[in-house]
Amino acid sequence: MKNFLLGLTLSMLSLVSAQKPVKLKAKIHPPQNYPWSVLYQLKDVKQNYINNKRQDKDSLFVYNMSQLTPGMYLLMYDMNQHNYVYFIYNNEPINLEIYPHQHNKILISRSKENKVFLPYAGKHNLWVSKINQIEKKLILGELTPKDRTDYLKYTGKLKALQQKALNQSKGLLAHKYIKNMAEYYPANLTNAAKYFEERKEHFFDQVDFNDKDLQNSNILINKINAYIFALNPPKNPKTKHLVYFKRIKSILPLIKNQTYKNNLIYSLTSSFVNVDGRVSKMLIDKYIKHMPAETQKKFDVHKILDLIGLTIGEKAPDFNFDDLAGHQRHLYQLTSKKPYNLLIFWSSTCPHCLRAMPKIRELMKNRKDFNVIAIGLESDKEPWLTEHLKYPNFYHGIKLKKWENPIVKTYGIHATPSFFILNNKNEIIAEPYEVKDLKQWLKSHPKK
Repeated sequence: MKNFLLGLTLSMLSLVSAQKPVKLKAKIHPPQNYPWSVLYQLKDVKQNYINNKRQDKDSLFVYNMSQLTPGMYLLMYDMNQHNYVYFIYNNEPINLEIYPHQHNKILISRSKENKVFLPYAGKHNLWVSKINQIEKKLILGELTPKDRTDYLKYTGKLKALQQKALNQSKGLLAHKYIKNMAEYYPANLTNAAKYFEERKEHFFDQVDFNDKDLQNSNILINKINAYIFALNPPKNPKTKHLVYFKRIKSILPLIKNQTYKNNLIYSLTSSFVNVDGRVSKMLIDKYIKHMPAETQKKFDVHKILDLIGLTIGEKAPDFNFDDLAGHQRHLYQLTSKKPYNLLIFWSSTCPHCLRAMPKIRELMKNRKDFNVIAIGLESDKEPWLTEHLKYPNFYHGIKLKKWENPIVKTYGIHATPSFFILNNKNEIIAEPYEVKDLKQWLKSHPKK
């Protein structure tokens, strides 16, 4: 009888032990700056919301992870600056201390997975960023002997780090992530074209595109984005969209899971809205429009097209506006007069515009090959009537009702100022995002 009771007691203790919650405990320093956090699970190129927490009496964020599946998670702890930390959950307690103001230093007191993975990921990203800086100088033909020495040092440190982390992570989920984060770097920097061709050829040597754990992490999507966006980005504005699209096309056949592939296509379509809208439109026409109707319903293509607006290569729509003398003008009447035209949509009540416009005036004062056409998107004629007088060499027009004016949708304007550079055939040849981008474009296009 005693043995039976002893066995029953042990069984109950085992059951209680098995039911003990597995927790994530995270403390952000200083704690008072970060009262809330949000937990997400990475799944299929998306971040799925799990829960949110306020700091407890010990200034900790505590999450019960027991019902969650192993994989990669994201803890967002700074809602204003969108600061976060990735970590691995694999059925073990996790204790983290995070120091955002100390280069995001992280101390891990519990979790075998993260004691290996997080220090590795931090050092990996450091060495990769240093190598990226050298690659930029290689592209520009500005390498120094020190750069070549540093390249060998950084690639050597990265290789040693990779091997050490692989040895430490055997038997852990982190091992798979670390293996697939491996980078390939050519032995020398003699020729930029050959260097990047070799990089491209071996970029995915260690990557398993069809591993479910990788698909439900940031590892695979980061690798794909690095290949498409960061590896010697195309510079020619006329053809760069074709280069980007070619890179995407080379990746998609490697992915067998159709759901992941579809979600990746949509993710890239969204990402290219602010990089090169032509790529977004090509992805929609080539892939999304041919997906099953049920799949298409999940993707807000119309919203993306509205965000893209007009893209480079398209013809800018004509429109009319009243000039300063009250006479009606048409855009096309002005654009044919000079080789280039800078079309600005701005507002006299927009602080960013008020800072940008004097800089634009300075940039354009010696560009006799340009018309500058400044269209005020205004709720009222004041203070535009006074403010636009500061720029007498610009052609001015006003569009009332501000964001409700039809011109906003026609040109896909989502912020002021917005810039379009047109040639004398009214074709959009550039869309500088900020004044610094306009300055760079002007520098690369001497006066005609």
